[in-house]
Amino acid sequence: MKKYLNKSLIFLMLIFIPCLAGAGIYVCEGPDCHFDDLMKLVKSVLDYILIMTVPISSIMFAYAGFLYLSSQGSLTKREKANQIFINVGIGLFFVLAAWLIVKAILVGLGAGGTSYLDL
Repeated sequence: MKKYLNKSLIFLMLIFIPCLAGAGIYVCEGPDCHFDDLMKLVKSVLDYILIMTVPISSIMFAYAGFLYLSSQGSLTKREKANQIFINVGIGLFFVLAAWLIVKAILVGLGAGGTSYLDL
């Protein structure tokens, strides 16, 4: 039962989070696409990934907290919860670091202006 619950939860998150976020992928129209259009595509894909990562990581943090609180002294449950906390924290750090690096590259290439807020 737990196996099917996890799969259905992941499926629902993949379906509904993009709809709730309103993240649309930028596509240039017509044959005259330029470098700025490519940079807008990279930016929209990056923002889409970031928008999906934050809610998923918060759900995983909440699940790990629930496991930790309901461990009732069981060392295996507590270790599992600690491992989930560590893995989600490291994953969130890498996603945010990748976002920062790509944004810096986009600004360096002159896409959208001179600051991070313009993108």
